Amino acid sequence: MTLNDTDQLDDLKEFLIDWYGKYDSSYGVPADELPSDLPTALHELYAFAGRWKDGTEEHLENSPEIFQQQDCLYSAERLKREGDRITFLEENQANWTCQAEAGNDNSPVYCDEGMLWDDQAEGHLLVNESLYHFLKSFCLQEVVFGCKHLYVAEGQMDQIRSLFNTPLEDVWLNGYYTGLKEAGPTHAFYRWGDVLVMERYGDLWLGSNGDDLAAVLKNADMSSIKLRRIKPD
Repeated sequence: MTLNDTDQLDDLKEFLIDWYGKYDSSYGVPADELPSDLPTALHELYAFAGRWKDGTEEHLENSPEIFQQQDCLYSAERLKREGDRITFLEENQANWTCQAEAGNDNSPVYCDEGMLWDDQAEGHLLVNESLYHFLKSFCLQEVVFGCKHLYVAEGQMDQIRSLFNTPLEDVWLNGYYTGLKEAGPTHAFYRWGDVLVMERYGDLWLGSNGDDLAAVLKNADMSSIKLRRIKPD
């Protein structure tokens, strides 16, 4: 299925349930435990998956563990009100954070990532006009990095496509994340069975929780592609 670039998360929810093969209402945060001024997109995500575990013991209690694999969606308890904004996400080494406007269901996303390399940058800048769009790029990224089998590839996307005997299914294309819009999209996702392929800042990643990826790699011509296994290590 292809996720739509519209102000809703229904397609993301459907994808997550299909990908993980299960869902229970206990994965969400009760509405009365969420801030009343949380933008609708975030409220919907937390209510659906704000306590979805990944089966490890590496996270704080009540964390949305499936969304804490590379960058980190805060648990509902850690959401921070800073002025008229709510900080809801941080980079994996806490080098930058993302914010949304409290009480604004049409809030854009602000990020202070630019301060890492730009001495003239001042605080959080607007990086994504749509919180819904941002969350789809983020959540799919975390799904890939959370896969039990994870590889990073050196090559071109056409070479990755050639590994599979049928076409890849588009999941999310032209995804923007924390970069400024003028720099262009940074994320794209494709699916083949239980394999997810991610283009992220020019790098190519392959992830799977089952046996499909191992079978693909066993039977494919790998002469033009170099893979480095990340997980299991």
